[in-house]
Amino acid sequence: MSTTLNCAGTFVPGVSSDWFLTSFDSARKLSVWPKVGMSSYRRGVRVNSTLVTGTSQDHSSELMNLGRTSLQISKLGTGTLQWGDPGSGYGKSYREEDLAEAFDTLVQGGVNFFDTAEVLVYGYQGIKSGTSSEQLLGKFIRRPSGNTGSPSLTPVIASKFFTIPWTNFLVGGGFRLGRESLLAALKESLKRTGREQIDLYQIHFPFPTFSNSALMESLKEAVEMGLTKAVGVSNYSRDQMEEADDLLAKYNIPLASNQVQFSLLCQTPIEDGLLRVCRERCITLIAYSPLASGVLSEKTFTRTDSRSVQVQPLLKLMQTIGANHGGKSITQVALNYLICKGALPIPGCKSAELARLQLGVLGWRLEDAEVALLEQRKRDLKL
Repeated sequence: MSTTLNCAGTFVPGVSSDWFLTSFDSARKLSVWPKVGMSSYRRGVRVNSTLVTGTSQDHSSELMNLGRTSLQISKLGTGTLQWGDPGSGYGKSYREEDLAEAFDTLVQGGVNFFDTAEVLVYGYQGIKSGTSSEQLLGKFIRRPSGNTGSPSLTPVIASKFFTIPWTNFLVGGGFRLGRESLLAALKESLKRTGREQIDLYQIHFPFPTFSNSALMESLKEAVEMGLTKAVGVSNYSRDQMEEADDLLAKYNIPLASNQVQFSLLCQTPIEDGLLRVCRERCITLIAYSPLASGVLSEKTFTRTDSRSVQVQPLLKLMQTIGANHGGKSITQVALNYLICKGALPIPGCKSAELARLQLGVLGWRLEDAEVALLEQRKRDLKL
């Protein structure tokens, strides 16, 4: 997931890409896409701290509650940003069967949380052909092998409502202005995933044509109609999140989550107090772009651009720490760091090989001193 929601660069019949880009820029200038992040980690405390360890499977998966809901989710999730996206190589470097194998490997290994959306970069263009992110995810779950693992590891689907009024140019439907547009969009997401109820439905980002009050009332109606089990937000600042949680509280509905950009490299908003408020209100913090667009990996050592060179001292420290934990990779250390901070990381995954690598994040934990050392090294880089 990207803070720029890069679908603005796609070509839509009758609508120029410049028009989309101008609209997105206007949203940013209106401060409706805030910079968000997490505050410093409090030793021994996690967001959504209720943990259930062990299942009937050999992987002994650790599960936790999604916010104040009864939904049980894995500590590691999966983002499906690139599923069905030809711009990221879908149909060439990877195909549907590769994604299916990745999905099966993840579920069998203990991951049950999958994040999608009605609009994800270019993936929505596959709606007519059945290859959008939502459609692929629903297809994999409906297969006989789609629910492998114990009953407690039944896949959990999280999707999102795109608040841009002209989203109909992308996914169809009418101009989005009223509360009814969210319910209509959710019903279409249910059709694409092949489900009668979504597990978590999120507001993709705030936008001035929708008040927080109207959006939360729509989410309330979605819950009452049985269209979703839980509700959340994405790209919300601390104040916006608190307002959303307070509005939902009037209906006795908990705000389950807030999905924001967070990684060991993306810590600019870490002092904003978002994690502290999440901890106080028991709201799950979902971390997208947890690997900083692939920078937090061994591949960065082969790059010569200035940013890659600057970050290498941090990567070398991550290698050393990983070696002390049985040979964990930089990627595994980066994701485990986020789990230690109380976040739910949702890295992308397009192959069974990558799925197995990510599963190596589970079953161990960085020491508090290692977390502090990583953060100090990152600060020393002055990126």
